[in-house]
Amino acid sequence: MRWLWLLMACHLFGEMEQKIFPLTAEMIDVVIPYHRKDAGTLEWCIEGIRKYAMNVRRIVVVSEARPTENAEWFDEANFPFTKEDLILEIGVDVDELPESRLNSVYQKLLKLYAPFVVPQISTNVLVVDSDVVFLNLVDFITSDGFPCFNFGSKNKQEHFDHMGKLVRGLGRAHSNYSGITHQMLFQRPILEDLFALIQEQHGVEPWRAICRIDKAYFSEYELYFNFALQRTPQARMRRLKWCDLSGLVALPRYKKQYYAYVALHRSMRSGG
Repeated sequence: MRWLWLLMACHLFGEMEQKIFPLTAEMIDVVIPYHRKDAGTLEWCIEGIRKYAMNVRRIVVVSEARPTENAEWFDEANFPFTKEDLILEIGVDVDELPESRLNSVYQKLLKLYAPFVVPQISTNVLVVDSDVVFLNLVDFITSDGFPCFNFGSKNKQEHFDHMGKLVRGLGRAHSNYSGITHQMLFQRPILEDLFALIQEQHGVEPWRAICRIDKAYFSEYELYFNFALQRTPQARMRRLKWCDLSGLVALPRYKKQYYAYVALHRSMRSGG
């Protein structure tokens, strides 16, 4: 197998009951939340998934309007919340919440809810940011259906503070690693358990609870990554070779260096 899966001990910050989930190796459906700011990378993202993401069945773009004919499209209007709803739950005047901040919160919630909202979707949903380009073969799941999480190093304390208020006992699973890697496998049994805990502890739908805590300053990837690692021994960690990149011109070089993928962030992009 191309990638070595690393079983890594979790340094738990708080107590959380361990569970075994009914995970399966069902083929993966990919969800790409899309905003027009990433128009220059979407087709590259879709092509990379088709070529290099293993055991993929469907690719679904979630957006306001259909941006491509090369993947399925699902209208974000079908989700159980709107941007206006988020403003009300966050509890600030619309003029006090920058559009970029609102769009960020909205996109993160689309990712968390896609496994429940997109019709006939797999129980294994790979969420991929629309500026990610895969360059070599990548697997995301074991033959037993266990998730294989990549990890990064971008740690923000406010993300961990938010998740601790959202779910009692939830903290950083490992002091050196972050779940912010621009792609993640969400599995419905684990996500259902997370949502049930949030609902039980806050008495409202999860998206409402998320918005009400610290003005919705949260990371969807960090939340799910740390929850899965602390909730079940079925979760795995492995290191993929990846990086943030400023332009498309260098893609062939990174492919030859066996990078699994790159993230072409708009703030870094140069010509090409």
